[in-house]
Amino acid sequence: MEQPIIVERSIWIDAPQERVWRAITDVAEIRQWWGGDHWEFSSLEVGATIQFGDPNDPMIATIDVVDPPRQFVILWPPQDQYHSIQQRTIYLLTEENGGTLVTVQETGFEALPDDDRQEQIERTGNGYKTVLTSLKALLEQEKT
Repeated sequence: MEQPIIVERSIWIDAPQERVWRAITDVAEIRQWWGGDHWEFSSLEVGATIQFGDPNDPMIATIDVVDPPRQFVILWPPQDQYHSIQQRTIYLLTEENGGTLVTVQETGFEALPDDDRQEQIERTGNGYKTVLTSLKALLEQEKT
C-alpha cells in the first residue's frame, strides 16, 4: 500500500477558535475569504452536500466530519471535469498563543499518476497558502 501524500498548510490567526470556526463553515463568510460566488451547503452536518465553483457545473462534495470548533472535513469524490481522484480536505483548529492555529490538509494525491502528481501538489499547496492568508486578513481586520 502506498504511503499517503498530504499537502498541509498552517497559519496562526489572532482570533478565537469559535470565530475561526464560523468563518470556515458559514457559506457567506467562505465567499469572503475563499473567493468565488458559488459555495453552497445543504446543511452543516455529516453527509450534507457541498457545491463549489461554477454554478452551472459545480464540484460536488459531502461533509465528512463536523466537530465544532476543532475539525471540519470535506470529502471530494472523483469528478471527471475537475479531478480523477477522491480527496479529503481537513480543517483543524487549535487554540494557540491567544489565537487559533488553522491547519488545512488535503489528502489523496498518491492516487494520481506520477507525471501529474507534483504539479497537483504544488498547485494545491499554493492555493491553500493564498486562501489561508485571506482568511487571516479577514478575521484580523475585524480587530482593528
